[in-house]
Amino acid sequence: MMFLEADAVVIGGGPAGYVAAIRLGQLHKKTVLVEKDNLGGVCLNYGCIPSKILVTAADMFWKVGRLDRFGIKVQGLSMEFKQLQNWKRKVVASLRDGIAYLLKENGVQTVKGFAKLRSPNEVEVRTETSETVIKANNVLWAVGAEDVSLPDIPYDGRRILSSKDVLDLEIVPKSMLIVGGGAIGLELGTAFAKMGTKVTIVEIMDQLLPGISKDVVAVVHRNLKKLGVEVHTNSRVSAYKYGDEQVSVDVVKNGETLPISVEYVLVTVGKKSPSQNYELKDLGVELDKKGFVVVDSSMRTSVDSIFAAGDVTGPPFLAHKASRQGLIAAETMAGHKTNLGLPPVPLALFTDPEVAIVGMSEEEAKALGIDVVVGKFPFTALGRAKVSGDTEGFAKVVVDRSNEKVIGVQIVGHGATDVIGEAILAVSMGMTVDDLSNIIHPHPTFLEAIGEAADAVKKRAIHALNI
Repeated sequence: MMFLEADAVVIGGGPAGYVAAIRLGQLHKKTVLVEKDNLGGVCLNYGCIPSKILVTAADMFWKVGRLDRFGIKVQGLSMEFKQLQNWKRKVVASLRDGIAYLLKENGVQTVKGFAKLRSPNEVEVRTETSETVIKANNVLWAVGAEDVSLPDIPYDGRRILSSKDVLDLEIVPKSMLIVGGGAIGLELGTAFAKMGTKVTIVEIMDQLLPGISKDVVAVVHRNLKKLGVEVHTNSRVSAYKYGDEQVSVDVVKNGETLPISVEYVLVTVGKKSPSQNYELKDLGVELDKKGFVVVDSSMRTSVDSIFAAGDVTGPPFLAHKASRQGLIAAETMAGHKTNLGLPPVPLALFTDPEVAIVGMSEEEAKALGIDVVVGKFPFTALGRAKVSGDTEGFAKVVVDRSNEKVIGVQIVGHGATDVIGEAILAVSMGMTVDDLSNIIHPHPTFLEAIGEAADAVKKRAIHALNI
C-alpha cells in the first residue's frame, strides 16, 4: 500500500472534476485527480461531444441532399458510417489528450482507479495491481450521475440500448424506437432520421421536451414530422420481446396497445443519483430525498472538508453547470476569493431547429406572480434566415413589467445555441429591455432576432407587425 498527501483530492475527471483540478493547480495547490474511466467523463467520451459529431454529420448529410434550391446538384451521396465513427474516436481522443496535457502542465497528479472515501480527509484508491491512500485537506466529490433504466425494457447492450451504446453503432439502423422525448432522445432521433432511419419516439408526458414552453416545442415537433418521425405522447412501453433481428415493443397509448417492431430501442429517460453517493452518508454528508448531495453556494457539503460538484448535486444535468460548480469549489478549497452561487444556467438543445433558453419562461414567471410582458420575433421575417432557408422558429424576450429587466430569453431556430450568448449576458447582468434594444446588431445575422424581439416588447419592432 502506498501513501500520498495532497492539498486536495478530486474524485471524478468529468466537466466538474477536471476543471476543478486544473484551477486548483493554477492556484498552486498540490492536487490529485482520481478517475476510474477516461478523462472528460460521460460528456466527452459518451455524451455531449460524440453525440454532436453525429448530429453535425447527419445535418450536413441531410442538407447536402437538398441543395437543389440553390442550384447545386449532388449525385452519389452516401453515408459511410464506419468512417464517421473513426472521426468521432479521433476527435474524442484529441480532446481527452488535451485535458491530460493541461492537468500535467498545471501540476495535477492523475491516478486511474476506483476511489472511496475512508474518512472526510482520506481517499482510498484501488487499481488492479495496487492500493493507495491519499490524505488531503479537502476532497471534491464529482462522480457524475447514472442513467435511469426502465424495468419494463432494461438495457441489454444488444438491441435495447443506452445513449452510450447507440453512439457506438457501426451501421445506420433501418428503424429505431426511442423511449423518452427529452433532449437526448430528440437530438439522436433527429440525427438518425436524417440519415434514413425510421424513427418512432415514445414520451410518457403530454408533450416532447417536458418543461419547455409549448410554442417552442411545437416548432421542433413540427419539424420531426417533416422528417418522418412518428411521435407518441401520453404513451409508455409495457412489454417487449426479441424476434429475428428485431425487437417487438408494446406501446400503451390512451388505453390501447400499439405493437411496434424495430431493429433497435434507445432508452433515454433521464438520470438518477449515483449509488456511490450513499457511501457519503456514513461520513455525515447530507443527501436529498433523491440521493443527490446537498451543497451550499460554495459547493461545500454538510462536512466541512468535503465538496461536491456536477451531476452528483442534482439537475439540471449540464456540463457547463458542472464546470462552473467545479470552479467555485476549487477556488473555495484554495481559499481564493470567488463568486459564490450559480448565475442563470443556459440550456442548449441540438435539435432541428435548435433550442436555447436562459432565465425564466413566460409561464414560470407568471407562476411566481411576476407580471411580464413578452416580445416575439419570427425567423420568417429575418433576412439571414431567408438567405439560408432556415426560417423555422422565433426569438422571445420575457421582461418583468415592474422594472423592465430582461428575465428570460427563448430561441428556437437555426443557430440558437450560438445566438443565445448575448441573451445570457443580458439576463445575467440584469439588463433592461431598452439596454438590449440599444445594442447594434450586425446585418444580416441571426443575432438580429434578439434585438427585434426586444423591440417587440414595446411594440416597436421594425420587421414584424406589432400586435
